[in-house]
Amino acid sequence: MNPFMLMQLAITMMQLNMGQTAEGKAIIKEAIDVVEVLGNAMKDKKITTAEKKAIVKELRQFTKTAINAIENLMIPE
Repeated sequence: MNPFMLMQLAITMMQLNMGQTAEGKAIIKEAIDVVEVLGNAMKDKKITTAEKKAIVKELRQFTKTAINAIENLMIPE
């Protein structure tokens, strides 16, 4: 990865986190965890059973966090 792509990624992450609620930040964190686990699992282009379980675990945590955030939204009438 070249330095400019890393800088752009850092700026994007900073912009995503600015002004976010705690729930929004939790969703971003869980999404990053999913991407990291998936990236690590795909390095050798094969997914083992243990890697599959780790991916499923992270996806469940992400889903739970996202659903909780959506349920806590207050929709004005």
